[in-house]
Amino acid sequence: MDLKIVFLFCTLPCLAIVFLTWILHFPWTWLFKTVITFEIMVAIIVFIIELDARKTPGNSGWIMIFAGVFQIYFAGLLMLARLVIWLIKKQG
Repeated sequence: MDLKIVFLFCTLPCLAIVFLTWILHFPWTWLFKTVITFEIMVAIIVFIIELDARKTPGNSGWIMIFAGVFQIYFAGLLMLARLVIWLIKKQG
């Protein structure tokens, strides 16, 4: 797999999660910083694994699929957490 494609698919989902966290505007500033740090670590780990997997034919791309699915679940968790926080603030 081409290096540009690997870099693109390692960084775009992480940037999307950071953007989603910024849009949801959680009431704590530490949460946004934690999500940014976590997403940087995820992008670096996925990029390193994909660079190593390029050496073996047919082995490249699997961790990017797993990371993409993980990012979808993480986005759902962030939206659910924000909904719960909003409902708690609305009631109390």
